[in-house]
Amino acid sequence: MKLRDQVAERLLEMISSGDYEVGDRLPPERVLVEQMGVSRTVVREALNLLENRGLVQVEHGRGAVVSANGARAVHENLGFLLRTQPGTLWELMEMRKALEVEVAGLAAERASEEDIAAMRAALERMREKIHAPEGYVDADVEFHDLLARSAHNRVFLMMIEPVAHLLLASRRMTGAQADNARRALRAHEAILERVEAGDAEGARREMREHMMTTERDIKATLGGKGETGERPEAAG
Repeated sequence: MKLRDQVAERLLEMISSGDYEVGDRLPPERVLVEQMGVSRTVVREALNLLENRGLVQVEHGRGAVVSANGARAVHENLGFLLRTQPGTLWELMEMRKALEVEVAGLAAERASEEDIAAMRAALERMREKIHAPEGYVDADVEFHDLLARSAHNRVFLMMIEPVAHLLLASRRMTGAQADNARRALRAHEAILERVEAGDAEGARREMREHMMTTERDIKATLGGKGETGERPEAAG
C-alpha cells in the first residue's frame, strides 16, 4: 500500500472514531507531518484523496475540515447506478434488508424511552397522513431514521441514511396506494412493539417480514420492470 494511502486510512480512522465531527478542522499539516512521521507532500496527497472521496474539504491556508458530503457522495454514486442499471434497485433492497433487520434487533436491545417516544410520534404522523402520500412518506422515512438512531451504532447509521433517501421514490409509489400504506403502518407498529418489549429476535422477524412485503409491493407497482432490465421510472 502506498504511503499516501496509509496516511489516508489513519486520517479516516481519526474521523470515524468520533474524535472529529462534521465541521471540525483536522490538525494543521505540520502537526500531521509530525504525528504520521511522513513528509508534507504525503500528507497533502492523503488529504486530497479524502477530499476526492467527499470526506473532507481542504481549505487552502486553513487546513482540512470534516465534510458533511460523505453521505452525499454515496448517495450520488448509488443514484447513478439506479438511473443506468435499474436492477440495482433490487440489489439495494437486499442490502437494506440485511442492514435494517439487524438494526431492528439492536434497537430492541438499546432503545431508550426517548427513542421509543420519538418513534411513536412518527407512527402517529403516519396514521394521521395515511391519505396524504407526501406526509405519510416523510413520517415513514423519519420512523426508519429514528429506528436506526435507536440502535446507537454510528456505522450502521452512516450506511443506512443514504440508502433510505434513495428509496424515497419507491416509497412514494407504494405509499400512494391506500392498501400498501395501511399494511406498512401495521408493520411499523409491530416492529415498534417488539422494540419496546426488548424482544430483539421478534424485532428482526417483524422487520424482515416488512422488507419482504415492501419488495413485493414495489414489484407489483413496477410490474417487474426493475428486474427485466427496463428502467423503472420511479427508481430514478
